[in-house]
Amino acid sequence: MNYYKQVLTVTLWEYRRFFKIKNELIGIVVMIVIFTLSYFGGRYAATESSEKPHLTVLNDLNPQLSELLSKDFEVESIPVGEKAKYLSEITTLKEGSLLLQEGAGFEVHSWKKPKKFKKLQESLNVYCQTEALLKINLSAENLEDVLKPATLKEVYLYETGTRGKNVLAYFFAGLMIMAVFLSFAYQFTAITGEKQLKITEQIISAIKPQAWMDGKILGITLTGLSSMLTYSVIGLLGGMLFFQFTGTPVSAIIQYLYFPSILLFFTFTIMGVLLWNAFLAAIASVITDPNNSGKSGIMLLPILFVFSAFLVMRDPDDGISVFLSWFPLTSATAMPMRWVTTEVAWWQLAGSFVILAATFYLLRKLAAKIFHVSILISGKEPTWREVIKLAWEN
Repeated sequence: MNYYKQVLTVTLWEYRRFFKIKNELIGIVVMIVIFTLSYFGGRYAATESSEKPHLTVLNDLNPQLSELLSKDFEVESIPVGEKAKYLSEITTLKEGSLLLQEGAGFEVHSWKKPKKFKKLQESLNVYCQTEALLKINLSAENLEDVLKPATLKEVYLYETGTRGKNVLAYFFAGLMIMAVFLSFAYQFTAITGEKQLKITEQIISAIKPQAWMDGKILGITLTGLSSMLTYSVIGLLGGMLFFQFTGTPVSAIIQYLYFPSILLFFTFTIMGVLLWNAFLAAIASVITDPNNSGKSGIMLLPILFVFSAFLVMRDPDDGISVFLSWFPLTSATAMPMRWVTTEVAWWQLAGSFVILAATFYLLRKLAAKIFHVSILISGKEPTWREVIKLAWEN
């Protein structure tokens, strides 16, 4: 069996081992149900009742204030002499709200904080501001002219990324994070689990270490990409539901489907997932027992690099952002983010991708060497010095 057939065999085996279409479909249905319930539940919780809350005032209250309050409250006026009786009823009945004017301020007496308390505060603010304007003979129109902001016309020679492109950038960055998390779990099962069961020693006698490692990297990457596709479908369905319930035409989702950006993001994302799978495979090859290995924490390192790429959005043209867009451990996310937020030449995109691909190529070779050496070491878990020395000599 030649190298390519060996890689294909291992790739398909790993892919079929972890990716179950039935489980993915169940996941889609569950996510849609959760999203729908969360949407309607959140919308119900955030929606205020159309019924106006009851508010009691004394009949000596300024008529203009009463009229202003009646826009948001069901205002009831009672005689001044019934003030003490009403306050007593609030304590007895544990309901009701009484608004009193005390000098230049107001008091509200209630069993508990009234509904639409912010609306009450806003109405009182408007009333007090109006009264203050009348005292200094300044009309509302004149005040509006005084507070009118300056007119600024924006003319830019270079247009930054549209909202749709920015959403796509964050979306693919999220998919990258998800794929790395999935790869973290799969690599432990695919490599450290097999080492504990002594299966790998038997297989490695019949297949080349490089083919074995390449097959695992490709198989787990395909699994991650399939899961990314599943969640992309969930995101698309969620977007359609959002547009449907908010009254926005579903066709508005087209503004997010900028295909040049999708192609660029997807290409960098695939190469980034391949790179990190090669990195994780190399680390997993060294670990003998994941339950007590001090090297397990290193497998979380990719998350730090993926998240650090979000620094590009702060200032895409400073030195740190440019470095992150070229550095192969961050460029898979950082370069697409720079592309949607500032001007990036085509040769920068190509150069960054070439460096990213070359780093993946070297990492997969290194992962195979480490795997080949570590699988032959029995007993204690090899140290980094031992692994690097033997891999260099191999």
